[in-house]
Amino acid sequence: MRTVTYAIGDIHGRLDLLEDLLAQVENDAQARGGNAKIVFTGDYVDRGADSRGVVERLMAGPTRSQDQFVCLRGNHDDLFVRAVTPGHGLPDWAWLLYWHTVVSYGLDRETASGLDPTLGRHARYLAALPLTHDDGTHLFVHAGIRPGVPLERQSEEDLLWIRHEFLDYDGPLPRRVVHGHTIVGDRPVLTANRISIDTGAFQSGILTAAVFDGSEVGFLQAVGAPDRSAIVREFEVRATVRGRVVSPTERRAQSDYLTGRIDLAELQQLSGE
Repeated sequence: MRTVTYAIGDIHGRLDLLEDLLAQVENDAQARGGNAKIVFTGDYVDRGADSRGVVERLMAGPTRSQDQFVCLRGNHDDLFVRAVTPGHGLPDWAWLLYWHTVVSYGLDRETASGLDPTLGRHARYLAALPLTHDDGTHLFVHAGIRPGVPLERQSEEDLLWIRHEFLDYDGPLPRRVVHGHTIVGDRPVLTANRISIDTGAFQSGILTAAVFDGSEVGFLQAVGAPDRSAIVREFEVRATVRGRVVSPTERRAQSDYLTGRIDLAELQQLSGE
């Protein structure tokens, strides 16, 4: 039986949309008479209301035994692991950025150190996820790749964080890149060298899957209610930290985090490191 590949963009805690889209994928694969290989491009946690449920669902795997999950690590997953793991290398205040994620595990501030068994199990799972999946035609990755650098020499930072150097490049790449990380609106974007599938599920209520069946490229979308509270939560947890003093940042900086424009170096800079 042939295999149809599906790529799902940033989920960000929207378990409701994930369940809807997985059901659509299963029905679509059955209609095509194929098995489903489902590649997730990362960012399962943060921003949405049920990060715990999303990770648990991914760990459970596909409902059909002939189908396959390929889960990649995103920058939010990576930062979450660092924030809840002792010796993570991030400032101790980093949990502020992920507080509503930690709350989805039923924890309070006193237990937000990664001691909860479920939290630790999920953190280990996320930490072990690969950064890329190459099927020979498409390269699946969270953020993108740096043009001009061979695939085997791409840095972890670029694979998780790159943005404009990749998005603004319209020349040839070793593979057509399928990625999330940067919200492109309610509809995916196709160019000659990339397919961008992050439709901002956590706030728009739209989760997108690209469908690859031979040379055909199509799309499925789960459409639910926009989660405006996700934006409020982002504004509440985004903070500037100077030593032990925490104060809200200006709205522009909050917006930068909301749209993913603040990277790890800038997070560390906020802590004064």
